[in-house]
Order: sequence, then structure tokens, then C-alpha cells
Amino acid sequence: MDKQEFYIETGRLLYAIAKADGIIQEAEHKKIIQIIREHLKPLDESQDAFGTENAFYTEFEFERLTDYDVKVRDAFQSFIEFAQDNKEDITPELKKLIMAMVEKVAVVYNGTEDSEQALIDRLKRKLNEL
Repeated sequence: MDKQEFYIETGRLLYAIAKADGIIQEAEHKKIIQIIREHLKPLDESQDAFGTENAFYTEFEFERLTDYDVKVRDAFQSFIEFAQDNKEDITPELKKLIMAMVEKVAVVYNGTEDSEQALIDRLKRKLNEL
């Protein structure tokens, strides 16, 4: 699995969860930055050719999708396809981390909305199929 691609796709997934209810709240954005620093950065400290830690590609992609107002289903489906294409590298531990991240983003603003929960449930089913 390409590490940089994993972080980009994780940015897409977190974007989809944050945007599922129609609006990305500032609290959700802050939570994503916290997740990157506390969970993704320690997971792998690999860097790109310019010395940027790959984990920060999660934030770059999240912000890019926000700027372009990408459709939730497109961002979510991109992550699902990535996970399916890399299923041999999606370990039970990584699945657990992915689920924990999306749940933290969903709950941070007014609890988990129905639209967010629907995506979380779909993600869980897809990850269990891998």
C-alpha cells in the first residue's frame, strides 16, 4: 500500500463524514487536525521527497475537498475503492483506527447525525468484508 495514498484517502473519508450532514463545522475540522497529530502522525513518520510527513496529506486532501465542495458520496466511494484495492494491507488494527477516527469526527458537533451514522455503518460493513 502506498502510504501517501493511504493518507490522501483518509482525508477523503474524514471529509465525507464531516460533510455528511451538509456542513463542515469548525469543531470537526479541528478534530481532524487533532486526529492527524495524535493518531496518524505517530502511526508512520514517512516523508515525501520534500520532507513533508505523509500523515499531513490527510489534512491537505481534506482542505482541498472542502475548497472544491466535493460530493460526499464521491469522497466516500474513493476511500472504499482504495480499501478494497489494498485489502491485504488493511489490518484489523488499522480497521479499528479508521473506525475510531470517523466516530470521533462524527460525534464532535451535536453528536452523530443520522447521515453520518449511515456512512459509518456502511464503512463498517465494507471494512468487515475485506
